[in-house]
Amino acid sequence: MTAERRLPAWAAWSLGVGFIVIAWFVTLATPGEDQAQSAFTVPATVGEEATGRNLAVTITDLRRAAEVRADGWSAEGNWLIVDLDAAAVVAERGASLSHAMLEVDGVRFSASDRPDSLTDATLSAGVPLSGSLAFELPGGLDAGSARLELALNADTRLDSMVVLAVDLADVPDAPSAELSPTDWTNP
Repeated sequence: MTAERRLPAWAAWSLGVGFIVIAWFVTLATPGEDQAQSAFTVPATVGEEATGRNLAVTITDLRRAAEVRADGWSAEGNWLIVDLDAAAVVAERGASLSHAMLEVDGVRFSASDRPDSLTDATLSAGVPLSGSLAFELPGGLDAGSARLELALNADTRLDSMVVLAVDLADVPDAPSAELSPTDWTNP
């Protein structure tokens, strides 16, 4: 004869409820689809190189201007100009600043493609390009928390993205500014 050992009913129910509670906590801790595919943020500071998977960026200056000029082109408005050096790190194929966005209090602005700038400029591995990005902001937008995002691909999922936090009120303002020409960086 074999002796059967069974758990009492209360113990089986307790274990079942315990497993359900554990599964609930695992579900809460598991990232959602957006979080699982979000970009890998690389924090940047002005004057320091920030390096991602295949992008190295040094933001050298930020300035505001009511008029922007570049190579015979000019426009009036509320402009934020970002001067930077950018280079590919590993591979040159497909290496260009395809994602240059500025988010101000939840509103997103793309870098302007009207002036010649670093937007979509082809980057070389280890040899930085210097230049500017110009963001045209709405009139009267002089203050607020901003987030500058730079990445190689327009679709930043599962890739690195260089991010600079900016307070627009702290950025120096000038009546007119010239965009830096896109050219190889002189060390």
